[in-house]
This record gives sequence, structure tokens and C-alpha cells, in this order.
Amino acid sequence: MKLFRKEEQNEKDISYLNLVSRYGKVKPGYGQDLSKKRTIEFAYLPDDKKVVLIGSMDGSFPYWISETEIDDIETNTAIVESILHKDFSFFTGMYGEIYQKLKDSYRRRILISDNDVKTPFDHGYAKGQPEYWSRFIAGDISSYYRRLKTLCEERELDGRYLEFLRAYLRKLETKTSSDPVTDYESKKILMDLIRSEDYLLLSDNTDIRDTYICIRTVIGGLYNTYMTIVR
Repeated sequence: MKLFRKEEQNEKDISYLNLVSRYGKVKPGYGQDLSKKRTIEFAYLPDDKKVVLIGSMDGSFPYWISETEIDDIETNTAIVESILHKDFSFFTGMYGEIYQKLKDSYRRRILISDNDVKTPFDHGYAKGQPEYWSRFIAGDISSYYRRLKTLCEERELDGRYLEFLRAYLRKLETKTSSDPVTDYESKKILMDLIRSEDYLLLSDNTDIRDTYICIRTVIGGLYNTYMTIVR
């Protein structure tokens, strides 16, 4: 897929929405060839009902960071168009302020390369029609959010799932062995289950959301201890 194209004269100027300069210029330690592949990462900010859109080659050095309304399809289409097709020479790193802002958000990536696009959505896009991808992606980001919110509502029903989460937390905090490797491996299936439910980061029930974030923190600690030993 030819990712670069000349800017059309009647194209809407949305460059002011790009906040990448706010996070400081970083020179990548390897070449950023945006003609081969690009990555779009989207992160939902549930309290604000906004989406952060991040454009990069491989998820490490963004050239685009913006924050817009989730349902603003027109603006988000124009942003995705810029991420996919424009040239960029200014990069920043995925750390510091932007990392802190997004660390407890629901995040997914869209990978674009070789006239193909891979998304977390439950359907694909026609490979031969990249001119429609930007609008498809903007629309799907909006509808995907509504689907995730419905999943949250099902879990929030009568508040009963909160007790499951609290039980999961107690189980993860209880050692099954004095050996951290054995302890980690005995909990792996439960951790995989919990990771698959990260849509709970969008829950309107703050107790559910906070408990889920706490569980993720415990899992992170177990994983770091495990990796320190097995490396």
C-alpha cells in the first residue's frame, strides 16, 4: 500500500490536534520507514468519553497523539487519514506523561502493512479499498466502544461480579507456593481470564473498575518477579 500522498488543497487542516510536540522530541535508535508499515493505537478515556489516537511505525515512537470525542466520526476520520498517509519527521517516546495518562485505559492497536489492515474488531476490511479504511476505522472505534460498554453493563448487573473480582484478588494475593515461579504458574489460567476482561477498565461502576486495576497491579508484580527469576 502506498501510504504517502500529496495533501489535497481542500483537505481539512487538523494538524493543530496533534499533541506530539507536548511530550518532547525523541530520536529513534533505528530508522522509521513509514512507507512500509504504520500502527494506530486507540485508547478510551472512560470518564471523558474521549479517545486518544496514536500514530507510529511500530508502537514505540509516536508521530501523532490526539484526544477527541469518541463519536466525532468526521474529525477522527481526518485524523486516521493523517496517521495513515502523511509524512512525519518529529517523534516522541511512549513514556512519561502520556504513559501515565493511558496506563489504566483500554488500549488496542491497528496494524497496517502491505495493503492489509489488522484490527481488534470482529470483521475485516477489503484489502483493495484502502481509501475507505480511515472512515471504517473511525466508525468502528465508536461502535466498538459501545459494545465494550454493553459488556460492562452485563458484568455490573446487581453488583454481583464485584464479589468475583474481590475473590480473584484474594486468590492472586495468596501464595500457593514459597517458590515464586510455581506460584505464578499455578495462577496463570486465572490471570489469562482476568486479562481477557480488560473492558472492565471502562466500567461506570468505580468499585469494579478500581478493583480490576488493583488486580492488574498484582498480576504485574507477580509477572515481574517471575521474569526476574526465569530470565
